[in-house]
Amino acid sequence: MRKSTLRTIGAIVGVAAATTAVLTGCSSSPSGSSTSGGKVTLSYVNWDGGMQAVVDEWNKANPDIQVKLTKPSGTGYTLYNKLITNNKAGTNPDVTEVEYQALPALIANKVVIPIDEYVGDLSSDFSKSTLAQVQFEGKTYGVPQNVCPMVFFYRKDIWDSLGLTPPKTWDEYAADAAKIHAADPSKFIGNFTAADPGWFAGLAQQAGANWWSASGDTWSVNINDAASKKVADYWSGLVDQGVVSPEPNWSAQWNTDMNNGTLVGWVGAQWAPNQLPSIAKDTAGKWEAVALPAWTAGDTTVGIWGGETEAVTANSKHPAEAAKFVKWMNSSKEGVASLIKNVQVFPASLSNQSAPELQTPPPFMSNQPDYNTLMATVAKGVRTFDIWGPNANVTFDSYSNAFAAALQNKTALSAALDTMQSDTVTDMKKIGFKVAG
Repeated sequence: MRKSTLRTIGAIVGVAAATTAVLTGCSSSPSGSSTSGGKVTLSYVNWDGGMQAVVDEWNKANPDIQVKLTKPSGTGYTLYNKLITNNKAGTNPDVTEVEYQALPALIANKVVIPIDEYVGDLSSDFSKSTLAQVQFEGKTYGVPQNVCPMVFFYRKDIWDSLGLTPPKTWDEYAADAAKIHAADPSKFIGNFTAADPGWFAGLAQQAGANWWSASGDTWSVNINDAASKKVADYWSGLVDQGVVSPEPNWSAQWNTDMNNGTLVGWVGAQWAPNQLPSIAKDTAGKWEAVALPAWTAGDTTVGIWGGETEAVTANSKHPAEAAKFVKWMNSSKEGVASLIKNVQVFPASLSNQSAPELQTPPPFMSNQPDYNTLMATVAKGVRTFDIWGPNANVTFDSYSNAFAAALQNKTALSAALDTMQSDTVTDMKKIGFKVAG
């Protein structure tokens, strides 16, 4: 699954994380030597379906560096909590899957290590915005695997029947929302979801938000900034008018609404065709993807929703070999081709975004042969946060609670951002981080 797996979770960043440096001063050195000599076996934890085939290809080509894949008992922060707990015991795998927004917490807790000396300069093959997801204070903690730009999916058959074309701006999206609901009150252009903080974060990124920044040993938190409030106020207006559904993504009712045509559009991300077969199985070949509506006509800026890397842990006794495997998987022609084929990623590696394997669209989008060409074009406009906070889990948990309450109580969505700001700052100070203001 390519989307963020964050849900309601507990705080994970320990007090020991807060030292003089914002993050990297807390990182540890590899526990083993940089090279081993002879055959080594690396342990690798990853929850993605199809990953065993990728590992098998590596193992076939690298008899002296074998990788043993294990699926974790839980994904997302269930796994990260376990990694933090097991770090001091020295029982973590050599390599672990990590979502971008969770990497700072693992760095702060000394779970993962920099791999610059093993992977070299990555700047020629990855965009600055993508590298920003894995680099902190000049050190690299992973090779970006995928990029997940947000895009708009719409039911072309229904839009054609209404004589509409997909919106290019958010103003047009609002106008179309009103037209669609007026033509058939049972239909909605889409939904506002309080279940997906990563979704809202991506929309805030597009609008120019930067929720965290750091200087020296001090953090600044700006979750309730003007850009984020603009996004919240926009969706508040649509919710209040009744022209979008408040049904959260992934609920049973949302699945039904996506499948039966109640929802005729979805603000989603690149990985959606991998999810849609289990959400709206009867609608294959009826959806098309277009660029996300822009705040200003012609602007190509978009945020991301999801994405991940692989990180080498501080417990690894073979960090050089582990980093070699990570770099092969996420940047080599052979590794990325296997990821595309078996895990359906859209690669962060720029040189692989025109790979032959991307010429075929995802099966669910067989009606849109240029699907991956669109993703490559949209990815050029990706804008992300400069850095994710060390307790993004608390921020995301607060989002789910505060926005769900706002929808239920019919209060302004922008006020939920104030709650997120307060919850995030309070938690950071509690666990020992220095926060400005």
